[in-house]
Amino acid sequence: PCLGPIKKPPFFAIKVYPGDLGASIGLVTDKNAQVIKSGNGPISGLYACGSDMDSMMAGVYPGPGITIGPAMTFDYIAAKHIAGNIS
Repeated sequence: PCLGPIKKPPFFAIKVYPGDLGASIGLVTDKNAQVIKSGNGPISGLYACGSDMDSMMAGVYPGPGITIGPAMTFDYIAAKHIAGNIS
């Protein structure tokens, strides 16, 4: 509940969407877990996995721990990709 007026800007707002357990909409990545720029290629040196990566479950989080398997898999993929690019 609001206990008093909010007078001093700046003001910020976000949309909140209900979910079954949580929402899992994250960063878009490629097959190497590299984060993709909007409409462009990967951002060099930036990787994401687990709950930070866009959901393999199409934006829903159906149960506790559902991102653990993909997180472990994409951690491994990202590490292999990084190791292959070390000169």
